[in-house]
Amino acid sequence: MKINKAQLNLSIDMLMFILMVPIAGIGFLIKYVLVPGFKRNAIYGRDVELYYWGMDRHQWGAIHLILSFILLFLLLLHIVFHWKQIVGIFKRMVPVKALRVILSVLLVIFTFVFGISPFFLTPEIKENVWNHEEHSEKGKAYSSEERQHKKRIEAQPVIDKPKEAVFNENTPPKRENHQHKHRAEIEIYGNMTINDVAQKYNVSAQELAKIIHVPDGHNNERLGRLRKSYPFQLNDLRDFIESEIKLKAISVPNNRK
Repeated sequence: MKINKAQLNLSIDMLMFILMVPIAGIGFLIKYVLVPGFKRNAIYGRDVELYYWGMDRHQWGAIHLILSFILLFLLLLHIVFHWKQIVGIFKRMVPVKALRVILSVLLVIFTFVFGISPFFLTPEIKENVWNHEEHSEKGKAYSSEERQHKKRIEAQPVIDKPKEAVFNENTPPKRENHQHKHRAEIEIYGNMTINDVAQKYNVSAQELAKIIHVPDGHNNERLGRLRKSYPFQLNDLRDFIESEIKLKAISVPNNRK
């Protein structure tokens, strides 16, 4: 049985519609259900990982991307099979040739900027100055009086410490690095790996794996995926890193002696 051009076009159109539905649905799922880390803490009050059908938001994002590529391929086929019809309608809609050229050039530029250029771009890197506590505060609703009171407190000048509070020469100098991070500032997410955490906080990846009872060979897997097979919490890693930071902070003055 041969498929004529009309049947082929209809099949492509139906496939495009079938693909657009899950693409939109997965987008809504990632945006409103499988929310990112700081929103999860604000909604659920603790550090949890969210899954739907056994997959987290990053895995659903990968499926969303694959479906988008398939939809784009079908769209190109649709344009190719309807090219003569598209050109004829375009000429009737825009009878002036110069205007047609301008619109065509603008369409090509638009397609390149929003469709092709992302494959060649590099992101802007900025330091993240928010910690988990600040993220949780963003989820709270403040009244206008509370916001004004908070601004007045932040605008108050810094008062010099009394002489009694001045440190003597034996007081170890304050170190402005990650060794004095509070536990709330230890940022660990489900899309990170054990090696990522170890490199970020300068601790042993092998020790991190032992703490959460993960065998060797899984240091490059995402923590969210590992939690499906090994019962641990991200707070277990934060507790270990905090203890390591405290030990390093204590050892620094002892080494100076």
